[in-house]
Amino acid sequence: MCPALAISIDTEMRQDGTRRTTKYDIDLFKCVYCGFCEEACPVDAIVETKIFEFHFEDRNEKVINKMDLLKIGDMYEKEEIKDRRNLG
Repeated sequence: MCPALAISIDTEMRQDGTRRTTKYDIDLFKCVYCGFCEEACPVDAIVETKIFEFHFEDRNEKVINKMDLLKIGDMYEKEEIKDRRNLG
């Protein structure tokens, strides 16, 4: 549950009875970076990083979608793993 209502999720049922996420959008203007989404994710797919600075050329870019999040994850995955090891 997102207290700021910043996350929009749509899902569909798979043939095996599980759900698949078809839409996962985060409105970065609404997000308060509380970490509840990270804690609630049952498969550790959501990871909060130390990246809190964003630059937009267009106000419509404030909503980041699943594909954009995956691209960012690919770019910073090694750094995030290193940061998590240093915390433990």
